[in-house]
Amino acid sequence: MGETLDIFITVVSLVVGVMLLTGHGDFFMKGGNADLRKKLYDEEKLQRASGIGLLCYGAVTGINMLFQGFIASIIYFVVILVISAVLIWYIRTRCRK
Repeated sequence: MGETLDIFITVVSLVVGVMLLTGHGDFFMKGGNADLRKKLYDEEKLQRASGIGLLCYGAVTGINMLFQGFIASIIYFVVILVISAVLIWYIRTRCRK
């Protein structure tokens, strides 16, 4: 069951990431406080950053499927945390209007 979830996360992350990068995934950016987000952030930069982040998540999850073990799981967890931290930093500093 774990491998099926990894495949699902990889495929969905890659597909949604490509859609966001090409500008066809703006409906994935809906929800939350959209009015405040539109006022504070550049929507195109935010969409591109989210797309790149999802591509990274998908790639790391796909690579993680090839390796088994405790150390591989720890490395996967650390890389996901690093990607998340960089994405949050980039959105808060570079995507502001």
